[in-house]
Amino acid sequence: MTDDATVLSRAARAGRGRPSAMPSGPYEPEPAAERAVRTLLVAFHGEDGRSKTYDFGKLPLPALRTEFAAAFAARTGVAGELRTLNSANNSFTIHRRFLLFLATLKNPPHDLAALGPRHLERYRFRRMEAVNELTAERELAEVRALLRSMQPDLLGAELRDHVTQYRHSTGLWKRERRGGVSGYSDREFRDLMTAARSDVAAIRDRIEAAERLLNSYRTDPGAMSEAGRERGAVLDAMDHTGVVPRVHPDPGSRNWDHAAETELASQLFLTIADLSPLIVLAIGLSGRNVETIKELGAEHEILDDRAVRVHLTKRRRDKQHVHTTVLWEVGSHQSRQLHTPGGFYLLLHRLTARGRRFTGDTRVWSIWRGAGARSGSLWEKSAATHGHRDPFAVSLNGGYELKEWARRHGLSADETDPETGEPLPLPVNGNRIKTTVEVRTVKAVGGHLPSASRTNTIDVSFEHYLRGDKTVKEWAEKVLNTALADAESSARAFHLRVLSGELEQAATRAPEAAAAALGTTAATLKSATAGELDTLASSCLDFEHHPDTNAECNVSFLTCLSCPNALVAERHLPALLALLDALQSALQELTVDAWVARHGRTWLTITRLILPRFTDGQLEKATRNKPTLPPLNLLDGPKEPQ
Repeated sequence: MTDDATVLSRAARAGRGRPSAMPSGPYEPEPAAERAVRTLLVAFHGEDGRSKTYDFGKLPLPALRTEFAAAFAARTGVAGELRTLNSANNSFTIHRRFLLFLATLKNPPHDLAALGPRHLERYRFRRMEAVNELTAERELAEVRALLRSMQPDLLGAELRDHVTQYRHSTGLWKRERRGGVSGYSDREFRDLMTAARSDVAAIRDRIEAAERLLNSYRTDPGAMSEAGRERGAVLDAMDHTGVVPRVHPDPGSRNWDHAAETELASQLFLTIADLSPLIVLAIGLSGRNVETIKELGAEHEILDDRAVRVHLTKRRRDKQHVHTTVLWEVGSHQSRQLHTPGGFYLLLHRLTARGRRFTGDTRVWSIWRGAGARSGSLWEKSAATHGHRDPFAVSLNGGYELKEWARRHGLSADETDPETGEPLPLPVNGNRIKTTVEVRTVKAVGGHLPSASRTNTIDVSFEHYLRGDKTVKEWAEKVLNTALADAESSARAFHLRVLSGELEQAATRAPEAAAAALGTTAATLKSATAGELDTLASSCLDFEHHPDTNAECNVSFLTCLSCPNALVAERHLPALLALLDALQSALQELTVDAWVARHGRTWLTITRLILPRFTDGQLEKATRNKPTLPPLNLLDGPKEPQ
């Protein structure tokens, strides 16, 4: 090889510190989204190992579906936000439903530029005929997200402004989500876990009994009865081949008894009926969300017979933190396998190991379902694995019924039917189980959230799992951190003037006496009750003289509730409740310490000093009339240049 050829050869090889070779002449890389939609087929390859191809060519409105496919490819691509099959499926379903709706209109949009906010609003009203407002708003948020993924110049100016406006908006569905879900009472959680443990113990005993019979058949068949040997031979063939023989109700019949076949398979393998108690117990012991439990991997490491190291997938995290490693306690005795997360994981791993031999799955889950179809890829895969499958390989909605499982156990809620007085059925929900574990953990460590947050950051634990729980309210100040206790002491030491109950009635009957009790004049009190002195969520009795400066007040509206000049009346309740929502929402953007320093005293003043002074009826009425407040940064007043 010549020297020139050697140089060219070296230049053509990319490596660390050397750029890749580029083609000669002008070159611009073709956008991935455009390549993906030439046939209107979008191929998805998720970070959860699941893949699927979505066909936009079968959808209506050809003038729109090309750009919808391109935007969907961007949202589900390697740099997109939707990186699991479940999220991609949900997104495609929503966009398909939206395009089908547009096609039903008398004058559907003839191109993307003709699509406007009115079409989105009409879709929302149409969906609310079938679903609740929260679901309709969630679907509309996904449509807006897809439209934002399109090239801005393709959208009309009105629609472009509309979807941009929602980029940083919390929206109804996010505000609802931040309320969290309430956990179970101690009695409800105890009954739930007892039912799950008893079922899992029965599953374990069932398979272990079959394994003992199989071992006897292989080691000393002569000592067995004829029926035992026949049963052992069937189990031996099932163990070696994975094939579950069909059970025919009558000799020579072409039909078979699927229930009997499932019962036979359950001797050595898990079945779909086993999933509900296993899922419930797994969440209750580990405190992990249901998606993480369904993604449990089979690979693990046992450490000194005391703990097991497991790699988890946290689907709701950002891409950099989607995977995490945990150490789960195993317990010193086999009896603890139903009481420790590590012991349960090793039991689950053992119960599914036989089925995983035939599927080759990397996740721990494996059940026998049989060949449930007669054609297509699902049937082909089931046939290849003899009916064994990962129940969550295609979708995390695995088809098991928690409601039916709870009904079989007669699980009841603390609430009763108002007409009959009978306990209501207990709704079983994975998020509520996780919330319960979070609350119990926080209480166990004395309410110190940094010590309790094992599965989430402090902010996320409070925001998504604790604040909405009814059992947390009595000690919410302990949940944030010790700084909130200082804020509470400060708030309680301040004697806010609240015009409620008898004092408000006295202001009408005897204004002089009421004014004296409030430390003001009758004329000022009259102006205040007339709304002439209102600020954001209170009245100011002396705007001209700030208590610290004796000058005209120019400080933040958010400081009014900690000012001696403030007066709160019933008519301020709607604004106060709206302000409380805004303060709680601010926890989404701030760390706990920053939130406590900035808003803790105001939050405690509202929740501890003001709201308890009013009746439930007054608060319920105010809740229905909450106004829309400006953003907190505007209420907080002008800032000095940084």
